[in-house]
Amino acid sequence: MSQRDSLATDERLNALEEEVRPLWAATRKYNFDLHVLESKAQEAKDRLETVASQAQKMADIVTEQWIQIQRLEQALHITQMADIVIEQWIQIQRLEQALHITQFLLGWTAFQSLDIAFLNPEPTHR
Repeated sequence: MSQRDSLATDERLNALEEEVRPLWAATRKYNFDLHVLESKAQEAKDRLETVASQAQKMADIVTEQWIQIQRLEQALHITQMADIVIEQWIQIQRLEQALHITQFLLGWTAFQSLDIAFLNPEPTHR
C-alpha cells in the first residue's frame, strides 16, 4: 500500500470516527433517557401497587362496616320488638290491676250492703 493510499485510509478512518462520535453520544443519551424512563415506570408501578393496596384495605373496611351496620339494624329491630312486647305486658299488668281493684270494689260494695242490711234489718211482717 502506498503512502497516498494510507493517507486516504487514515482520512476515511478519521471521517468515520467523526461520524461515529455523535452516534455514540446519541446512544449514551438514549440509554440514559431509557434508564430514566424505566426508573419512572418502576416508581409509577410501585405507587400504583401502594394505591391498589390502600384501596383494597378501604374496601375491606367498608365491607366490615357494612356487616356491622346490618348487625346494628338487626339489634335495633330486636330491641323495637322487645319494646312492643314489654309495652303489651305493661298494659296487661295495668288491666289486671284494674280488674283486681274493680273486683275488690265490687266485693266491698256488696260487703257494705250486707253489713248495712245486717245492722238495719227490715221489719218482718207478722
